[in-house]
Amino acid sequence: MAEDEHNPVASMIDFTTEASPEDTISEAAGPLPLQHEVLACQMSSWYPTFSNIQGENDESTKRKRKNVTIATTILQGDDLPNEFRDYLTSDGVRLPLGATKLSSCATNEAKDNDDDGWSSDENDDENDDGENEETDASPPKQFHFPQLNDQITAAVEAMGGAIIPKLNWSTPKDATWVNGGSIKCQTPGDVYLLLKSSDFCLHDVLMQSLKECKDYSTETPTQLPPLQLSLRKWCTLYPSMEFRCFVRRHGLLAISQRNHTQHYPHLMQDWPHIQDVLVDFFSNYIRKRFANDTIENYAVDLYLDKKDRVWILDFNPWSQSTDSLLFEWSELLTMDDEEADVGDDEDDEPQLLPDFRIVETNQQVRQDPLASYRAPIDTVDLASMVGGDAKQFEDFMKQCQKPSDMQ
Repeated sequence: MAEDEHNPVASMIDFTTEASPEDTISEAAGPLPLQHEVLACQMSSWYPTFSNIQGENDESTKRKRKNVTIATTILQGDDLPNEFRDYLTSDGVRLPLGATKLSSCATNEAKDNDDDGWSSDENDDENDDGENEETDASPPKQFHFPQLNDQITAAVEAMGGAIIPKLNWSTPKDATWVNGGSIKCQTPGDVYLLLKSSDFCLHDVLMQSLKECKDYSTETPTQLPPLQLSLRKWCTLYPSMEFRCFVRRHGLLAISQRNHTQHYPHLMQDWPHIQDVLVDFFSNYIRKRFANDTIENYAVDLYLDKKDRVWILDFNPWSQSTDSLLFEWSELLTMDDEEADVGDDEDDEPQLLPDFRIVETNQQVRQDPLASYRAPIDTVDLASMVGGDAKQFEDFMKQCQKPSDMQ
């Protein structure tokens, strides 16, 4: 979701570097944000504002909805175990003790088994038949988060049986291959497996989004925020109705079809109406409300449902790490300089309609930015077997070695 997010595909850099962003990242590819702009895009920063809009029942306004985003439970601080960050950065993909079975990756036969599912720490000792000849190697640390397991289970039940996990900024879109091609989670095991398998989420754990800001300095680093786990209600969304809106100087500057890897013929006829609905929603609910009017440049992902209701999916910084989709950042940076300022009037609505772009033909389809985050075909075949042996998939994964482990 947005259903993601700030797009880590564009912002991933070497995690081992100790250099400041000024030394490693250039603004030639697009703007670099300030730290407070990135922090404002955390779920915990904007969700309270848009899930409970206050004082908007005045008949003189068009703002009558109290909630304009998707139901979310946010866990942070004391809600998360102290070792949760250590678990996410530890080697290997292993489920903590007590994690329930996987709902997507495991076969039906495995789901009916009383034991917990794939790669749970508690099964390691039982499955160890002396095959490990590396007697000098210390056993991997076992993690156990009983309270977090209960919190995830409670969120799943409260939200209709399925959720989407998200850390401070990112959802594990790059790891869907381990979860049946989806980020839909029905058990704590699903959540752990996706988070643990995701480079995007590791990017959040290491707070790389802040370290890429132009005001970040290794000499005087600011205090990093606590790790957050957001559990969002699973909703079946039509990709054709997701849109990314670029806001410049508080004005709605441009709108892009969110999924630019597909051509949706109906958008050719519907886009004028969609544009009007999105512009109206932005003016009534978002403009100068995001971050308490302290940030004038950002991007926001919106979804338009069948009843013409608009929902906020996510906020993203005005940054090269945010995918500009059907635009180029060079365009967005100069677009409002070519004409009068968009929406910069203190009282009036924006006077200019935003530039609205869709994929108009199959020839205009763009490459999927997640295309490089795919599993080897062998793992896909094994993970997707119906009625097969889930143990075969587990054994295959155990045989996979990192390059650093090979001699």
